[in-house]
Amino acid sequence: MNVVVYGLQWGDEGKGKITTKLSKDFDFVVRYSGGSNAGHTVEYPSFKLVHHLIPSFDVRYDVKGYISNGVVVDLGVLRHEIEELMGRNVEVDGRLFISNLCHVVLPFHKLLDEKLELAKGSKAVGTTKRGIGPSYADKAHRIGVRLCDFEDENLLNEKLDFARKFYESVYGITSVSLDSVLEDYQFVSRFIVSPTEFRSKYRNASMLFEGTQGVLLDIDVGTYPYVTSSYCNTTGVEAGFGFPVTVDKRIGVFKAYTTRVGEGPFPTELRGPEGEALRSAGKEYGATTGRPRRCGWLDLPLLRYAVEVSGCDEMIITKADVLSGFDYVKVAVNYRLAGRRIDMPMNLEILPRVDVDYVQLPGWKSLVDSNFEGFLKFVESEVGCKITMISTGPGVDDLVER
Repeated sequence: MNVVVYGLQWGDEGKGKITTKLSKDFDFVVRYSGGSNAGHTVEYPSFKLVHHLIPSFDVRYDVKGYISNGVVVDLGVLRHEIEELMGRNVEVDGRLFISNLCHVVLPFHKLLDEKLELAKGSKAVGTTKRGIGPSYADKAHRIGVRLCDFEDENLLNEKLDFARKFYESVYGITSVSLDSVLEDYQFVSRFIVSPTEFRSKYRNASMLFEGTQGVLLDIDVGTYPYVTSSYCNTTGVEAGFGFPVTVDKRIGVFKAYTTRVGEGPFPTELRGPEGEALRSAGKEYGATTGRPRRCGWLDLPLLRYAVEVSGCDEMIITKADVLSGFDYVKVAVNYRLAGRRIDMPMNLEILPRVDVDYVQLPGWKSLVDSNFEGFLKFVESEVGCKITMISTGPGVDDLVER
């Protein structure tokens, strides 16, 4: 059986924890998109891991991880994560596999990422400056460097020399050392395999595909241009994996409220004391950047849209415990423009101008409160998708079926 776990909002929904908890029933957890801009936090009983590139497999069970060709790899970040696992006595050899078709994030890319953000001024999207977008751009321009290129020293030197000259002449980026990239490659090289080698060995394996960011940040169907540079939707699984694959179930993860990091429209955003109270209660700070997340009430028009375009089969709700003790919660149920009800507009010139219709629901003291069950049923009826599991706390095992 193959399943994909992915976010239904603007990322930070708790996908890493959910993936880890479900992973023990699969042979592999597969990352199919994104790069080190992901920050999937998993809190084990005695320690915490933040996965940027290594798939969120449960280190307590015999499940493996595969980084497929749709991921752009920062070798320094990857090495650090591997060393952290080894330092916790987690066996990594024979457990982690990396496609040699992955493109590599180079120091040029990070410098360009920052330069582009500064150039955009008020139009900046709030990138993590991890070099993800420029790496994908070089992939599309057919000048990227892949892991397989490191196998041939002459070819690698030719490509890196071209990259130096290209970034200097086109972007004015000079004097970039690549020594650490070569050192980090030597460290991770033993985990690298060709996709055909991986496929031949694990053709009948069960796969849990791990999405990054969220549907609303997908390069195609997200709130463009305030999106990431890769496919966050379920439609990216095959492209990122590199082989045809049947996905038997699509599990979307969403928070009981809404957050986003960076710029872009946010119809239900709470500013002032209300937003700060929600941010503080949920400890809403980015696992990758440390930036405070923007917070607001649950937005059902956005959630309905994400469920529809992703083909969501079932949902898992997280951070409802954060709202325990609130006297009430609000839920956005409709958008209106000039008094007329509208669906999720893909023209972002419209989204900041919509009026939002809210329903106010009674708060809950705990997750066994009947008011919380009423909240779940209301969301299900509005979205048309079943909530099958509930996260009851920050720990990896704090998850119950419904």
